Order: sequence, then C-alpha cells, then structure tokens
Amino acid sequence: MIKSKILLIEDELKMRNVTTDLLVFKNYDVKAAGNGQEALDLLDNWTPDLIICDIMMPVMNGYELHEIIKETKTLSAIPFIFLTGKKENNLMRKCLLDGADDFISKPFKARQFFKIIETKIDRFQKIKNIQNNLYIGEKKHFLSEVKNPLSDILSTINLLIDRSTTKKRKDINIFYNTIKTSGERLNRTMQNLIVYENLINNSLDFNNSEQSEILSVFSEVKNKIFKMNEYEAQRITFDIDESNLNINKEYLNLILFELIDNALKFSARTTNVMVYGEIFNDRYYELTIADFGIGFSENQLKKINAAQQFNLDKREPNGLGLGLYLSKKIIKKANGVFSIISEENKGTKISLFFPLKLPLH
Repeated sequence: MIKSKILLIEDELKMRNVTTDLLVFKNYDVKAAGNGQEALDLLDNWTPDLIICDIMMPVMNGYELHEIIKETKTLSAIPFIFLTGKKENNLMRKCLLDGADDFISKPFKARQFFKIIETKIDRFQKIKNIQNNLYIGEKKHFLSEVKNPLSDILSTINLLIDRSTTKKRKDINIFYNTIKTSGERLNRTMQNLIVYENLINNSLDFNNSEQSEILSVFSEVKNKIFKMNEYEAQRITFDIDESNLNINKEYLNLILFELIDNALKFSARTTNVMVYGEIFNDRYYELTIADFGIGFSENQLKKINAAQQFNLDKREPNGLGLGLYLSKKIIKKANGVFSIISEENKGTKISLFFPLKLPLH
C-alpha cells in the first residue's frame, strides 16, 4: 500500500520530532523541515499530499511559505494546515481567509489531529483522481497542443487519399514531412505530460548506476532538430568534450532537446545558439546553452513553473510551458545544479552541472 506523504514544518526540534514520530507511527511518509526555506528545498524534489506548518519560524515563516505555495501551480492544490501555539484574536479566521485548509492549535489532541489529517488527505486524493493530473495550465493551450498537430495529420492524410487531384512527387514529400513533423510535436507533448505526471507523483526513477555519454546524446538531439528543420539545426554552434554523466540517457535527451529548442525559438533566426561543455571539477560536468534572443525579465525568472508560458505572441507553436520546468526538476533530482541568467532583449544563458559517472574502485 502506498503511504500518504506529509511535509511537516516546525522550528522547535522537540515538537518536530514528537509530531514526526506520531505521523510515522500512523504509517505516513513524513519529511520534516525547520523553516519555510528548508520546506521549499524539499518541495523541489518531492510532492506531498499534505503540508502541516508552524507560523512563527526563522528564515521564512509560515505566512510567507503559504503565500509562495498558493502562487505555485504545481503546489497550490495541496492541503495546507497551520499548526501553531501562537495566541492571537481571530488568528484562525485570518489563516482560513488567507486560504489555509485548516488550523490546529498546540497543544492538540491526537485523535482530533489525525481526523483532520485523514479528512484533508482523503479529499485531496479524490480531487487528484478526478483530474488525473493530466491537464495543467490554460485549457486553450493544452487543447491546441493536442488538436492542432492532430488536425494537421488528418487533413494531410485526406489530401493524400484524395484521388481527384494529380499530385507531384515533390508535393507528396511535403505532405509526408507535414505528417511527420506534426506527429513528432504531438508525441513530444504526450511524452512531456507523462514525465510531468511521474515527477509530481514522485515516481521518476533515478539511480546511481545509470550513465550517458554527453557528446553522443547531444549529437542525437542535433540530428533530431536537423530532421525537423535543417536551417534551425545549422544555427547551433557547439564545442562539447566527451564525458560520461550520471543520468538516464532518456532524461538527458529530453533536457537537451527542450532547452536547445527553446533557445532556437526565442532568438532571431539570424543569430546562433551556442552549446559548449567541459568537465568542471572532479564531481561535475558543466554544459552551457546560450542564445541572443528576447530573454526573460527578473520577474519572469522567478515564475518558472509547470505550464508557465512566456512571450506567447512571439513564437509558434506555443507548447505547454513544460520544457524549462521539467529540465530544472530532473537535473535537481539527478543531484545536479541548474542555473539561468537572462536579460530582456539580450539573451539567456543556462548552465547545467551534471554529476560525473565516476569509475568503480
């Protein structure tokens, strides 16, 4: 039986340990943090079914954490319970009006505590089952990413089937390429959704035995882009040292394709996208992807999330806004580091630090 996951945020060590032991005894999968910032670090790589949070904490208090959770699409639906010993008139009312799902005062009675937890998790599971987490973001963008390539495929097939017109070999080849391009776009959309589903359900598989050779994977990605658009592939300049990285080849392929494809889309066709990589130190390999495109504002960089799309009027197709988010999350889950520096109308530089696959001694 899969355990329900609970994130507990409490700065007082004894209270944190006692509450954690109670929850574990009730067969919950529990992670604990001492403040809001520690909680955000955990949420980067783990998605709970319930968040229980103290209010008064150092570094980042409960109110501040709750505001961030509410503004984060992938986290906003998770039930959030304030657990506090703070005494203040109308405090419970204030927390509930701010969007918290419940409020528990310390000290609490165990029976009531677990009843509230069970109720909130049960309701959240029902919501997840109904939505099935398949749909994220704006409905019109999701529908267009499925409908448009599918319509292109069907309409092109109908033109090929239509025997009333004489078709030249050149036209037929164009039809075949249209079907292939649209099919690849649809497949990419569905594959990214599957990865997203596994990511938020904590079921992406990572282990220390996997490895990928960076230059060969990059070559595969560049070849894929070449087949989709020969001109775009010619805009990629690269200088990549060979090295074995400690990451699944499929994930590395996804990261490189999404980030390079975005760089091409968001930069003028008269500019190049640069990709270069080398061993950074005895633990990491650094890969950099840089463009001279429209860039991101400081505010946009803070909002990078699943289904968060930027500059929709400046590119077509739009996509679901998953590429950057998935790349960032996968790298962190693979014990790597993701860094992005960008300036509007000047370009973007993304640095990826992948753990090296070290030889066995």
